[in-house]
Amino acid sequence: MRVSSPTTLLLGVILLCVATALTGVWMATSPAWLGAAFEGKPGGAIVITALTPDGPLDRAGAKVGERLAGVAMVGDGPAAALHIDEIGGLNAPDTQAASDEQHRRQGLFAKALEARPLVLRLAGPDGVQRAVTLDGRTRPLTQLGAEFWANLMFGLVAALIVGWVWALRPRDLATQLFALTGLSMLAFTFGWAVHASVELVQDQATAMTVAWLNMAGAVAYGGAMIAFFLAYPKRVTRLPVMLLAPICVLLWALTPLLPGNPARETTGQAATSIEMALIIVAIAIQAFASRKDPAAMAATRWLGLSVVIGAGAFIGNVAVPIALGRAPFLDPRFSLGFFVIIYVGMAVGLRRHKLFQLDQWAFRILFYLGAGAALLVLDGLLIAALGTSAQTALGVSLLIVAFVYLPFRDVLWRLTIGRRTMKDHEMFAAVADVALIHGVEARGQAWKALLAKVYEPLEVTPGSPTQAAVEILEEGVGLGLPAAAGTTALTLRFPFRGRGLFGTAQVQLAEQLVGLLAQIEEGRDAYARGVVEERLRIARDLHDDVGARLLSGLHRQDLNQTREAMRGAIGDLRSIVSGLSGHDLPLEAVLADLRHETAERLEAAGLTLDWPPVELADPDVTAPYRVYKNLTSAVREVVSNAIRHAGAATVAVTVHEADGRLELTLSDDGVGLPREPGGRRSGLANLERRLGEIGGAVEIPDTERGTVIRLSAPIRASAEA
Repeated sequence: MRVSSPTTLLLGVILLCVATALTGVWMATSPAWLGAAFEGKPGGAIVITALTPDGPLDRAGAKVGERLAGVAMVGDGPAAALHIDEIGGLNAPDTQAASDEQHRRQGLFAKALEARPLVLRLAGPDGVQRAVTLDGRTRPLTQLGAEFWANLMFGLVAALIVGWVWALRPRDLATQLFALTGLSMLAFTFGWAVHASVELVQDQATAMTVAWLNMAGAVAYGGAMIAFFLAYPKRVTRLPVMLLAPICVLLWALTPLLPGNPARETTGQAATSIEMALIIVAIAIQAFASRKDPAAMAATRWLGLSVVIGAGAFIGNVAVPIALGRAPFLDPRFSLGFFVIIYVGMAVGLRRHKLFQLDQWAFRILFYLGAGAALLVLDGLLIAALGTSAQTALGVSLLIVAFVYLPFRDVLWRLTIGRRTMKDHEMFAAVADVALIHGVEARGQAWKALLAKVYEPLEVTPGSPTQAAVEILEEGVGLGLPAAAGTTALTLRFPFRGRGLFGTAQVQLAEQLVGLLAQIEEGRDAYARGVVEERLRIARDLHDDVGARLLSGLHRQDLNQTREAMRGAIGDLRSIVSGLSGHDLPLEAVLADLRHETAERLEAAGLTLDWPPVELADPDVTAPYRVYKNLTSAVREVVSNAIRHAGAATVAVTVHEADGRLELTLSDDGVGLPREPGGRRSGLANLERRLGEIGGAVEIPDTERGTVIRLSAPIRASAEA
């Protein structure tokens, strides 16, 4: 059989809702509009309790407190009078026979109210009667009352929700039963709304139809809801559960045949109370059947909670008190709004849209409702048992809820939903341990072991190569993780040993673990790169400086030159060792060592050093390793050139430090640098390279005699550069 498209089916549902709304408005506005509120008094008297401003009775001069005595009917024959005792009272009768008779009498009175012109007989407190003539205006929509519009809207919202779900999956038994509950609710909310719009009486056919829709819809709703929980999420019986709703309605319709001929209105309230208990039983059966299926268990929790909150609140507030002959606890006029909660929750659950979140929200709502219920129960018990005032009872109840229930709720939350198998600090320490494991294979195994400990999944399998972020899979059964710790992407299934689903809390935790792991691995890799770079730099310094000096001294015949090379190599070793210590050296100490070394070298070569005392702007300034190593090497090279090639007698050094930069000017009184290409000036490339590495510069100003070389370098920011 071909099924229409979801759009067509949903359009049909919308048209049904529009037709229902129009029918309800027509039925509510058709009776004669009196423009007053009435109240039945003992003995059958009906008194005006309120008048609508500018309404028919208000215009006719009626007054609040007057009694309705009857209707004067005007026709072709002699005038006749229909007395108020023909109504048969406004209270609900005890037997079905009395109910039918009441509908018949009220129908006669409603027929009389259709007379045009309509003449009512009113009686004042003194018993004197008078006749008032009412105009024949149609009742405005604004005068139908909030109860009519609210209850009609409740049913229409439910019908639209179930229509949307059913249109998407029209052949599915669960959505069919879901749609049946919505249609049943539309029936009883429609009956309630039309009945609520009645000012005094309705004609017999309309009144009986409205009453029948109201109670039959309520009974059918209970039967359909029982059938729904026997079929979804898991089918727990092979019986034709679709027949439960009509069977329940049939049994209710036959109740007047019982001894005592009970009225259907009374038995209907009792039937819905019994059905509510059976709905809870069906939910329990479904929970037992779904205990090994995390997704089904989450659906049962959410849907069961929705029904218990919505229908339970209505039954407890309206049906049970009426069945026991008591007044409802809260204003029952808008109690059907509780059912909207059911349909919002059930619609989301049936579509299974992010159902893994609903599982947690179900517990959250349950816990908070428990706190509210505990507060009300304790408050009532303290007032009733101890005779305390309402204020004192409320204060004691708040203390008990705060110090007893809320801690218990937190413990229960951790045991059911929180499911933290490790404390936060233990978890993050474990992530750090995983990230710092050296071998890739060992690190991957440790990562899997950590995930197994945190989530307790029944399965850990390789995931999709395209998995780029943490993602919930299979409606909460699985959790996809991106590649991390040297492993491929992973998929975890059936968390917490198969007793739960992955939710938003688990996703957030996984994102934190993956992100923290990536950060620690990045820091580890950066550290490893720094170690390698430092080793390469030390090796280069040893090769370029110490090795070169030792090799040069080894092949020199002159003992003084050999000693000079040895002293230079020792100085380079001292700089390298200082750098390995990891501490910056005071600039004053660096300059003092360099001055002492330079003086020894020049003295051994027969030259004089002119290096006046240094006055630093900041005596506490320090020099990082790269700065003093390259700067020292540059000074040594300049001094070496002066000893070997300048033919000078004196070398002068001046030092200037300011604004984070150090400037050393070295000059000699020798022959100066040659001007021809390829001369000694081309040998300054190595000097410029050393200073360039630390952001420094080399200047060689022109002089009439000798050579002047100015070295400058930053001693703060350049070190970290």
